[in-house]
Amino acid sequence: MFDIISLFHLPTIIVLTINSGKICYCNHVFHDENQTTYKSGSNPILAVTNQLLHGQVKELFEDDSRVLLRNQEKQIITRSENVLNERVPRDCADIQLLGHNTTGIYKIYPTGTMGFSVRCDMDTDGGGWTVFQRRFDGSVNFARGWTEYQVGFGNMEGEFWLGNQQIHMLTSQGWYELRVDMRRTNRHRFYAKYNVFSVDSLKDRYRLIVDGFSGSGGDSFSGQSSYRFSTIDSDNDGSSGNCASLYQGGWWYASCHSSNLNGIYGSQQYGKGLNWVSTTGYYESLSFTEMKTRRWVSK
Repeated sequence: MFDIISLFHLPTIIVLTINSGKICYCNHVFHDENQTTYKSGSNPILAVTNQLLHGQVKELFEDDSRVLLRNQEKQIITRSENVLNERVPRDCADIQLLGHNTTGIYKIYPTGTMGFSVRCDMDTDGGGWTVFQRRFDGSVNFARGWTEYQVGFGNMEGEFWLGNQQIHMLTSQGWYELRVDMRRTNRHRFYAKYNVFSVDSLKDRYRLIVDGFSGSGGDSFSGQSSYRFSTIDSDNDGSSGNCASLYQGGWWYASCHSSNLNGIYGSQQYGKGLNWVSTTGYYESLSFTEMKTRRWVSK
């Protein structure tokens, strides 16, 4: 808004008001330095001054309007993002917070994605777990190449691998924990839990970070932390050979493994089965495995 504007060295002033975007020059008499009196518009100096002033005020008004519109747009975008962040679930922990307490298939929208379907475990250890690996009958072949492990395979109602890229997008959203539920052939159940779990990006070949073990079975996973993901056609392990090719699974192999949950289902060959070595050794193969992650949420 404009109140009083002085013009050049003239002893008088022009009072301006802006009403509905229009400019009104409210004085009707003008005195120049020679004390000559003119009616508004009859003084050539005033006429030029009015034209200049009109252009300046118009420009200022338009600039203010553009700034106002930009600010309004920013506010709308911010409000929209806040609404989306509040209502669109990023993972199964958010699904649970929205009131869904039944284990099943849901769609989530991790940050920066168009969303994808996941299996949510709402029954184990307080629920809210996003499952990314599940094996129980050997119906799905896990001896697969890099691309298939990257995008995922299988059926979420049955056996599956969610996909390395999806796991990375999930665990890059905050602080996540890991739980691995397992069952031996004698029906003995046990679990391993880790307070810290994340999978790096494709650039780092989906490097594993895991720490903070607790559980009813031994720790057979921490030793593979900081290692990259390997498959039968992409050797990124810490060995001079190809661990994935030797043990027939996609995994975070070191040199080579103390766990191999994507190995050959039911195999009793050394190191090729679903081994959790602290419990099964290298010859026994687990009959059930389920790997799941959950974001730490303040409740």
